Amino acid sequence: MNPAAASLLVLVFGLIVFDWATLRGKNRRALLLEVAAFVVGAFFIVFPERATALAHLVGIGRGVDFLLYPLVIWLVRESLLSRRLRQEDTERMTQIARAVAIAGVQRNQR
Repeated sequence: MNPAAASLLVLVFGLIVFDWATLRGKNRRALLLEVAAFVVGAFFIVFPERATALAHLVGIGRGVDFLLYPLVIWLVRESLLSRRLRQEDTERMTQIARAVAIAGVQRNQR
């Protein structure tokens, strides 16, 4: 194993430990999914030839491309979902602020 692979493994397992410690009681299913994805990632870091073999099976030239294509698609999806949720939160906050302002005006007119 080369130093780059070792460094990546330390990073992956460091993230797992950090997230396990900070998210343990909050969303167990998401945490387990993250741990599973990181373990698969660690597997491909240790055995990059397996990623290349899988890539060749589906007609992709390199193993890294086999891993990056779905990752980019997932990140774009997450970005779009996050943007939509942020816009919905902004709209809700605007409605709440309006309701509070109207209630304050009504209270002052009495």
